[in-house]
Amino acid sequence: MGKIRNFTMAAMGSAAILTGVAMAQNRAAPPPAASVIPASALDNLPHRDISNGIISAKAYIPGPGGLYRGTRFDRAGVIAQTTYKGTNFGQYWFSSYSPHVRDFIWQDGQVTVHPASGAPGPVEEFAAVGFDEAGMEGRFLKIGTGILKRDTATYDYVHNYPVLNEGKRGFSATKSSARYTQNVSGDASGYGYSYVKTVRLPAGKPQMLIEHVLTNTGKKDIVTRVYCHNFLTLGTGNENVTITAPFDIKAERPFAAGAAAVDGKTFRYLRAVQENESVTSPITGFGDSVSDYDFKIVNTQTGFGQRIRADQPLAQINFWSIRTNVSWEPYIAISLKPGQTKRWTYTYDYFGPGEG
Repeated sequence: MGKIRNFTMAAMGSAAILTGVAMAQNRAAPPPAASVIPASALDNLPHRDISNGIISAKAYIPGPGGLYRGTRFDRAGVIAQTTYKGTNFGQYWFSSYSPHVRDFIWQDGQVTVHPASGAPGPVEEFAAVGFDEAGMEGRFLKIGTGILKRDTATYDYVHNYPVLNEGKRGFSATKSSARYTQNVSGDASGYGYSYVKTVRLPAGKPQMLIEHVLTNTGKKDIVTRVYCHNFLTLGTGNENVTITAPFDIKAERPFAAGAAAVDGKTFRYLRAVQENESVTSPITGFGDSVSDYDFKIVNTQTGFGQRIRADQPLAQINFWSIRTNVSWEPYIAISLKPGQTKRWTYTYDYFGPGEG
């Protein structure tokens, strides 16, 4: 449990749970101008446009010239610009990126993000495996990235760790789907895995499926958690956004003053989120039933929204949002002995006015 606990605190840090620290950090000095690259530069990086004629999305291809080259998120299956009826649910939540900021900063009303956190959504993050045991300069595992070198005293989610073994990757696509594979084997750490992720847009539906198959091919157990950092963009400031759950939502920490409130099964913003402000908390209240992984996020002014489901029980929820996105982050638990396989699927249903 130590490894999970360490990751949880790191994830909470990334979600600006320590609000005062985060706000101070996000007012940091601007990076050198020459280091700042506009987010629009990401549009032409290797990807495949997929569509079922109802919704469309960009599926980015991992690799040396890929959109995401950090070690925080799963490099496979970064999805952006998911669009339904002219509404873009997956816009870039940042305006530019630079390696000279920590996580992200606000500057002149715009967000500049570090490449470690610079991904649109949906994008996933797995807990680091074996970080504590590795010791300094040792080898640890991040599924979706590979075997990394520990070169910090404690795990740092925005630090790009040296990649020692990324294994072998594969990518294929059809008109309405993208399939990613990664195989890491024979590593000195004793860790190994086979990972297949398929992003599908089923025919005749405003729906996206993200299907996973993970097999432990190594000599050591893999115990981790994974969540999807949804980075949902439903309107600047999120003023009219609500989130509903099948259970009574409990926010474990107070939100920014006057910004949001919980009423039973519903979270709602009470006003627009401001620059340099975050609305965030760990969320509890869920049980161990798969049916509790079922959330609806909607902009009540426009009527556009998204329903998020999975076929696994919840292990944890973090909630993080700033002015430019809403990130409801449900986790599932993974525990695999050598030779074991786990399968799980996320289902995203998109809807417009009068449909949700």
